[in-house]
Amino acid sequence: MRFAFACFAALLLTGCANSSLGGLGGSTTVARPKTIVVTDFVFADGVTAIDRAYTTRLERKIGGFPTFERKPRTLERVNEEIVASIVATLRGAGLDAQPGGADGVALSDGAVLVGGTLRGTEPAPSDKKPKPISEQIGFGTGRSNVVADVKILSGGKRQLTAFTAEASAGRGPAVNAKLATGQDAAIAAALADQRAAPEKLSSEVEAQARRLGRAIGDKVLGFAREQGWLDASVAAVEPAATEPEKPVKPPAAKPEKKTAKKPAAPEAPDADRPEN
Repeated sequence: MRFAFACFAALLLTGCANSSLGGLGGSTTVARPKTIVVTDFVFADGVTAIDRAYTTRLERKIGGFPTFERKPRTLERVNEEIVASIVATLRGAGLDAQPGGADGVALSDGAVLVGGTLRGTEPAPSDKKPKPISEQIGFGTGRSNVVADVKILSGGKRQLTAFTAEASAGRGPAVNAKLATGQDAAIAAALADQRAAPEKLSSEVEAQARRLGRAIGDKVLGFAREQGWLDASVAAVEPAATEPEKPVKPPAAKPEKKTAKKPAAPEAPDADRPEN
């Protein structure tokens, strides 16, 4: 009985040690990984993606394909955009991040995994009746309410932390042209690493996917900052995403008003001058 109780207590202590990493702010510190592998996300039931402009461009290249393949192909392209945005965010902070799969990562690789599930903020409807666009969960015109349940795992597939990320509504903060160009180039490089199709999503769907990817990447950086994975200069200074304020020009000086000269007073007649 004592031996059984000792084993049970050891299991409880092990579970407590693991659970301390179950959320952001865990007390256990994890060594900085050699690389962070961002895996594909799983789409829950009820999450859709409609981008007719993308599928039209894709059909022009590879030829027509059945209608039922449009949603899976669009979801695949959206997933690539989300993963690329996460990778670009982590690389921008000085971390070695790569898109990849969990199967190719071993404990000896010194890597951690980032992945999870994309779902709606509400449970998927039980009936199969089509919903109006305003009630559909996913990516595309009028569709939204997608959140990501994300897990960060060690190379041995042990959970280090878990969190939920949600993209901010609207277009997000304005960025200056130089920063936006750098972000686009970083995402393009991450897409090339995935061998993604060169056909671009429509601007609205692309923006939705990238906002969610950046939201996930920012939370991963929050965990990395707590663990001390970032350089001191990066950890101390948050990246400036908003456009810098433009210098305020002083108001132009108003031209001085010219005062009209008063007509000269007529000269007084000379007393010594004889009058005609």
